Amino acid sequence: MEGIERLENETVELNNYSITKIFNYLKTRTDLYEKFKSKEKSMDQMYDYIYNKAEKHQYKRMAMIDDPVVYLWAVTYFCKTNKELGIEEKKVISPTPTKVSDKREEKVEEKKEIKKEKNNQMSIFEEVQE
Repeated sequence: MEGIERLENETVELNNYSITKIFNYLKTRTDLYEKFKSKEKSMDQMYDYIYNKAEKHQYKRMAMIDDPVVYLWAVTYFCKTNKELGIEEKKVISPTPTKVSDKREEKVEEKKEIKKEKNNQMSIFEEVQE
C-alpha cells in the first residue's frame, strides 16, 4: 500500500473529524502525492505537529486557527523531513513481564497496608476481592 492509500487507511482508523477534514484537503493536492509515500510520515503524527503549532497560539487554553493556516501546517509537515521539523522518533520500550508483575504485586501490597491502617482488622473477604 502506497502513499495516499496508506494515509487514507490511517485517517479512517483514527476516526477524527479534524483529521478527516485535513486529509480531504490533502487529497486535492496532487503535487504532494510523492511526499505521501514517505514511511516516516503519518496522519497521527501530522495531527500532533499541527496541535503543537496551534498550542503556541493559545490564550487561556483556547486557540482559534483558520483552516487555511491548518492546511498550510499540514502541507509543511509533508514537505519537510521530521528532522527539519524537529520531530523526534518515538521509541517505545515495552516493560518486561517481570517488571509488570512486580508493579502489580507492589500495588496489591500497598492496598493491603492501607486497609490495615484504616482499621486494624482484616475482613475474611479481602483476600478474595484482590
